[in-house]
Amino acid sequence: MAMHFKRSQRSRINGDDSILPLTNVVFLLLIFFMLAGRLASPEAFDIQPPVSQSEAQARRDGLEIQIAASGDIAIDGEPIELDAIEARAREALETDPNLALRLKADGDGDATRVVAVMQALRDAGGERLRLITLAPE
Repeated sequence: MAMHFKRSQRSRINGDDSILPLTNVVFLLLIFFMLAGRLASPEAFDIQPPVSQSEAQARRDGLEIQIAASGDIAIDGEPIELDAIEARAREALETDPNLALRLKADGDGDATRVVAVMQALRDAGGERLRLITLAPE
């Protein structure tokens, strides 16, 4: 006597079921790149930093202070007055005492304005100041 087995219902796979994991991966990648694109801090001004002789790459962490050629100042993309820099930096340094301060000043700007900002950052307790420059060509 011959044995006959019924085919299982699992062998019939719908074509749409195999594309569902691929669709999930594509949507997850889309969300990742949308969020990653927004992580960069906005530039408050169009700044052309001076050229450096060092080829070391600047780290992107810390509090970024920008000084435009016109003398306008911004911290992390938000405009601020010179008088308020010390208080804002002190507040950030109280949260994280090892916070790096990144100073990005326009190469055509007034050097006395840069020195005044550096003094305000020092008065706030900033010890780790990085001056952002362009790499040599």
